[in-house]
Amino acid sequence: MTAKTGEEYRNMGRRYEVDGYTAELDDDFQVVYRNPRGKKLQQAPDRLADSEGVRRLYRLRRALTGHRRHARVQAEAWATAGTRVPMALAESDPVWREALDDAGVEPAADPPAPDADEAALTARTYVHPDDHTMTLLLRASFAHHWDALVASQEDWALTDTFATGIRVPVDAEPTFPERLMAAHPGREQEALEAAYAFGWSLWGSPLLHKSLLDGDLAHLAATAPRFLPAVLDELADMCLKAGGKHQEHATGYFTRARKAEREHHTKPDERWLDARYATFADHGALATGAVRARAKELAPRGAVVLPDQLRRFRDVLVRRVHTPHDLYPGMAADLRKVARAAGADPESEVAALLADIVPRVGLCAGDTDKFWADALKGKALELLVERRPETVHDVLRLIPDDASSTADWLSLLRRSGALALLTGERPGLPAGEAARLLHDCLASEPTWRVRSDELYDLAVRLAPRLAADAVPVRLPYPTPGRRRAPLPLDLADELLEHGVPLADPPPKLGSPGAAHMVVHRRPHLSRLLADPRFARELRSALHAELELEGLPEAGVSYHRHYRPHRDAELNSWRSTPGICRTPLGREVLCVWLNRQRERLRAGLDLHGLVHVLAPFVHIGGVVDELLKDEEAAREFAAVDVVALVLADLPTEADRPAVEGLMATMRPEDLIGTRPMPDLRTRIDETLPDLSESQVGQAWKALQTGVNCQEGLRRLVGRLSG
Repeated sequence: MTAKTGEEYRNMGRRYEVDGYTAELDDDFQVVYRNPRGKKLQQAPDRLADSEGVRRLYRLRRALTGHRRHARVQAEAWATAGTRVPMALAESDPVWREALDDAGVEPAADPPAPDADEAALTARTYVHPDDHTMTLLLRASFAHHWDALVASQEDWALTDTFATGIRVPVDAEPTFPERLMAAHPGREQEALEAAYAFGWSLWGSPLLHKSLLDGDLAHLAATAPRFLPAVLDELADMCLKAGGKHQEHATGYFTRARKAEREHHTKPDERWLDARYATFADHGALATGAVRARAKELAPRGAVVLPDQLRRFRDVLVRRVHTPHDLYPGMAADLRKVARAAGADPESEVAALLADIVPRVGLCAGDTDKFWADALKGKALELLVERRPETVHDVLRLIPDDASSTADWLSLLRRSGALALLTGERPGLPAGEAARLLHDCLASEPTWRVRSDELYDLAVRLAPRLAADAVPVRLPYPTPGRRRAPLPLDLADELLEHGVPLADPPPKLGSPGAAHMVVHRRPHLSRLLADPRFARELRSALHAELELEGLPEAGVSYHRHYRPHRDAELNSWRSTPGICRTPLGREVLCVWLNRQRERLRAGLDLHGLVHVLAPFVHIGGVVDELLKDEEAAREFAAVDVVALVLADLPTEADRPAVEGLMATMRPEDLIGTRPMPDLRTRIDETLPDLSESQVGQAWKALQTGVNCQEGLRRLVGRLSG
């Protein structure tokens, strides 16, 4: 017994003990922990945790379970293939005997002839200090390296060796440690030990715990960097095979492997390397940085690239693209660089690239404007159309936002020949296709952006073709679930002048809002307003908007939309919509103002007054420009707001007292259910003996009255000018 840091320990083969606490390997190859009283513990006690003795037990367990598993798999394979297995194998190891019996393999009694062929497996029998024996079948060329490793790292000593006569299957791939040894002749033992340090052994591979692996990789880079690229490649393959969350790690390990090759001036076989790139591209695990580095590696200044290398590089680019997001801004530039080094036509190579990726992801697809701008800036588009004529129809499916600008979109139409099809200069476009494209393009324009004059001019250029097709053009009316677009009434007016049929408008034009009706190119809309369909629905749309249709009927929630004391709200007209300056627009505004005055004369309560004032907040400055009316101003100025407030209070009150209280208040949004403390005090002094709910009711009536007074003051000033 030996003393160590005050603790007594004993190492007894399968059993390890410290101060009475034991760890042992049972017959089922499980590590079992017990306290000094012999009670089984659920986890390792502190005295045994992370000790060399316990680690030794786990190494033994791994070897025994791995050997048993491998023997069963191999025996079943031999049974299927009808392989001759020598009796010596069954006699040397009970694990092999059991596996062969279970698989139905009858060992041959005659010993095999000695075989010097390295393709034959040699049997190696080892013994462990705990008296376990184990016979392994190894490739002859690597056997003595494994002998040294299992002796130094796993405590297995070689005791016997014999020929098996079993040849390695032709399609059997060596394990990674054996491949690493074969790649470094003269350094086989060093390579094997490097692989073993990561967790590769005769019985398994390392676990894919990235944080642990990164520490081991840093150590390998510092101690044996020549093995780093191969180890990184193997880890990348393992992560790729595992899939799921490990795939992103596969991308990183592959990229680091290529970087390590360049840093250590390793020159792998070019075909093998390009096949690696292609494999990871197929799985979506090839980083943009790795591809760009490959282009620089292939075509540095003054380099000559072989045609086959160019073809393989382009193939990698194609295979990497699974979605539009896989396109990167410098992709075309990288291909052009490699093409020039190969003496090929760069634009022809880019066209070949596009011919392969456009069917996958579409033309100008995704948020990749820089890629498409670069790829299509030369003659690649024209060459693509020659290679793939259906590209013209891909272009016809584009809208202006698919290109970096409307001008670039029009350039695509022209260069591809799509514009000639649209205008009818070239035959082949079905009737109605030009009308569809025009609608889709108009519907794609956002309301927050100034309408594109190029698109308007294109529509006018298409007018003769649209008229000849006689397929009604549908304007971009609002539809549920779709982004609202400007409604180009001026373009509709011009199309009618050219004899282009327009589809029937929906009720109220779909309620686009007057601010989104575009008229500035043809402000009078003489053709459109002469069409009874459009005149009727335009009138209805303006009327509905002035009536604020669609908002809640009354109450506090209504005030949150259009509060009478506000100068403007979020959706208010910021300037006078052009449609309001048309004869029809002026007429609708005048009729509506007269209706508001009639509502005043008919008598209103306080909330009715809010309803009358709210639309004026919405239309804002239109009153200043188009609705000046001194008589209307006098009518609104005559409204007795205090009387309406008194009628809405929960109790009778003295008018002078209420007027005095309202004079101390400022216009405010109605927020919450009760007034601020200082206002609450004034309300209690003016209206004593109110319940809590009555105080809230009184406050809302008073505040609404103050807000209406401010709204009336503002409106009277606008009407009277």
